[in-house]
Amino acid sequence: MPTNHPRSYAWVNTSPAPISILSDALAITLNNGQDGYDHSTVFIMHSLSRWLMELSGFLDADGTPNGMAILLSGGSGANLNGLTVARYWAAKRDGWSIREEGLQNNRPAMIYYTSAEAHSSVQRCIEQMGIGASNLRRIETDNSFRMRPDVLRESIEADLAAGMRPACVVAACGSTNVGAIDPISDIADVCDEFDLWLHVDGAYGGIVGLDPAYTEMTRALNRVNSLTLDPHKWLQVPLDCGALLVRDRQLNHENYTLVPDYLRAASTEEGSVPWPCEYMFELTFGDRALKTWAAVARMGRDGVRDMVINCDNLARLLGELVEKSDNLELLAPVSVSTVNFRYVPKSGSLSNDALNGLNQQISEAIVGSGEAHIPTTKVNGAVSLRACFLHYENCEDDVHHLIALVQQFGEKYE
Repeated sequence: MPTNHPRSYAWVNTSPAPISILSDALAITLNNGQDGYDHSTVFIMHSLSRWLMELSGFLDADGTPNGMAILLSGGSGANLNGLTVARYWAAKRDGWSIREEGLQNNRPAMIYYTSAEAHSSVQRCIEQMGIGASNLRRIETDNSFRMRPDVLRESIEADLAAGMRPACVVAACGSTNVGAIDPISDIADVCDEFDLWLHVDGAYGGIVGLDPAYTEMTRALNRVNSLTLDPHKWLQVPLDCGALLVRDRQLNHENYTLVPDYLRAASTEEGSVPWPCEYMFELTFGDRALKTWAAVARMGRDGVRDMVINCDNLARLLGELVEKSDNLELLAPVSVSTVNFRYVPKSGSLSNDALNGLNQQISEAIVGSGEAHIPTTKVNGAVSLRACFLHYENCEDDVHHLIALVQQFGEKYE
């Protein structure tokens, strides 16, 4: 399945930039790990941290980048790192050490909160961390599939009244299913009120604020404690590469550092370029920095911004064409570069089950034709054709081509 093709609208995939592919080959040849020492990749990642913070708006109140980025395998790994640090912080806030005691001393349950639209990795992280899925609260969303801060506050208050210890809120900046952006500023207010860690899963939409249409919605990323951002999505980096941006470098260090004697003599001093292995679980892992640096350096900030705006504009165009059509229906508001829609016969005589079957058949027929790849998901129980624009070659012709394909097979099978 050629997911690198510009007409593969599946999930959140893009094609890697040629310069990034070349740089990855060079990194493999050099075989420098990102664990520590004076490997060039450690210094490249340190510089790249600033770039990623600037692109996403993960800045201090005065607009300067402060913190660090850690490169991991993807959004799931980045979420796990960020939520583990949140667990360490919550225990420290309450006066004890998670590293010393673990979760086996019968302390009040830590509670995490996330949107009902959250990526599945959030629950998997909670399970792997020993928090337990029963201590993950899935907060109701509004009609735009955005977490409701009022319901979040009510849930936190109920857990406090029950003697539990709310610890962390996980918001979304571009949810996988519908591209929703949670009201980050309002959620940050709730976290400030109750002294909670705020992590944002922006694996997909972490840089969407470069588009003026979304700048205000993502401005509050300068208030969050940690942010997941996947360079192997919009930034055209080959698999695999996820990033975690952390504001408090010292907290991340406290949660992970464990330097064995054979490394201690060469370990970096306070204030110098950080060794990644002291800020994450892995000790030895490949150089993900060079290929990411090359991809961003090639485009520059303006190039990244223009690509993001183009993809978002194509999604808006598709949404407009769907709304104007008499046999297509939007199933969710267009958000970021994702559009959820379905084919509905003009007669309007099909049941929901029949519509679901028809749209699944349309998806499979499009894939079988070799013309494009558009998978399905479910939105409020309805089977949805889900198109995500991320490819640097996507253009308006792709949108019109996709509409024509859907209508062609819809009319054939209705």
